[in-house]
Amino acid sequence: MKTLYYNGIIHTMKAPGDTVEAVLEEDGIILQTGASALDSMADEKVDLRGRTMLPGLADTHQHLIMLGKMLKSLALHEVQDIEEMKQQINDFESTHEWNLILGYDENNFPDQYRMSHDELDALTDRPTLVTRVCQHAGLVNTRGLEVLGLDGSTEDPEGGYYERDEDGNLTGWAYDKAFEALRAATVDDDVESLSGDIEVAVDHLYTYGITNVHTEDMSYYGPYELPLEAYMKTLGPDRKKFRVNLLRHEAVYDEMVRDEPAFLEGWVEKDAMKLFMDGAFGGKTALVKAPYEGTEDHGIQIHSVEALESLVRKARANGDAIAVHVIGDKACELVVDAIEKYPVPEGKHDRLIHCSLLDASLIERMSRLAVICDVQPTFLTSDMPWVESYLGQKRMEYLYAFKTMQAHGLLLGGSSDAPIEAVNPLLGIHTLVTRRGEAGVYNEDERISRHDAFRMYTYNAAAIINREDRAGLIAPGYYADFAIFDRDVMTVEADELLEAKVERTIIDGTTVYDSHN
Repeated sequence: MKTLYYNGIIHTMKAPGDTVEAVLEEDGIILQTGASALDSMADEKVDLRGRTMLPGLADTHQHLIMLGKMLKSLALHEVQDIEEMKQQINDFESTHEWNLILGYDENNFPDQYRMSHDELDALTDRPTLVTRVCQHAGLVNTRGLEVLGLDGSTEDPEGGYYERDEDGNLTGWAYDKAFEALRAATVDDDVESLSGDIEVAVDHLYTYGITNVHTEDMSYYGPYELPLEAYMKTLGPDRKKFRVNLLRHEAVYDEMVRDEPAFLEGWVEKDAMKLFMDGAFGGKTALVKAPYEGTEDHGIQIHSVEALESLVRKARANGDAIAVHVIGDKACELVVDAIEKYPVPEGKHDRLIHCSLLDASLIERMSRLAVICDVQPTFLTSDMPWVESYLGQKRMEYLYAFKTMQAHGLLLGGSSDAPIEAVNPLLGIHTLVTRRGEAGVYNEDERISRHDAFRMYTYNAAAIINREDRAGLIAPGYYADFAIFDRDVMTVEADELLEAKVERTIIDGTTVYDSHN
């Protein structure tokens, strides 16, 4: 059946201001675009009533299952009152063995208030893990430490540590690889529970016009087979319509290469080897060249150079690209060194995820490599109130330097890192075009155009996964994946982006979300 979309503002995303009057699709593929005269060919017509249609949006880096868990669990991301936070923790009781509480952010509270495990003990006697918003640190209560058999004699893992007091006792706070071990120990999921998390997250993503995400979930919920089976069971052309690309974490990469599990083309597809090189600014674990202000601390280097190169060689031996978490400039430099030494296979490109702090020489080197950058614009607005006190004014020029990166020819994909940040792409686009948050405006020279900002969530996102011939544009032969907004998000005043709503999301020619139903 042929369906015609007409009587709206239809942005193709081919070029700034490029619009068409109508779009005709059949069986999930766009047949023609052009004038409303196409209506003679249509079996069904959809009147856009003056609304604005874009290609379906994509998020190039997030944690979809974790997003589903956040939506079903206790999340502290927006809590700004200490007593309110404590009351919420006190009242919360999970249906799982562990209480998992997400989104703690000391920067939301006066004087960067940091909860102690004694305070957490007073709120709950169940094993409880409170994760910092960055998902690189967390606090576990005494009961949790007992369940896990952790005490002052526990050795720190390479690439992470358990914080200790002056007597050598664990404080309950853990960072990076130590935190990952804590988080993994709290898992008691099965395929059914993970499928439920996926469904909840996808329903939420529909409301923002998101039709595809690139996600990293394969190593956090038991054996990789559990999340993979949950995705395969939940998503597809005859199930819940949504498209995902699955990064394969270094911890399960060997198994996934060995097992060669089945994927579902166009819906559930495998992606690069994922690894971490450093932490985050909030916990001062991002790896930086110069130390953090007032300290001699450079952050955490998760992999030695030898270990990093070994992982890169492994990916290359299997014809794969790598996708590396790099927030600090030193972390990025080490990864660029390794990529230069062991180039990505022809026709593929490596991913540098976050690329928060760079410098001129790094950007120049990156521009000569087959790399793309998955960036999170709202990191800028989250970090603005405090990050200069961590890094100093001199380094601010190359913090989230999106326009400079773009000017050097780097392909940037827009993402949220949800649930670390809110998933709404319009928040990221607003940041890209204004560089403004609650703390004011930061480095206006790095603003980019509205068209380029939306391209990061449409065409660029498709190009990152080598799907630019069928996704990210409104053109014949492309997926009939659309986001329909209540206003022209390409031309309204920038602040109006924060008020814009998606009225309808369409995937494979099927309406999966309608705000009026």
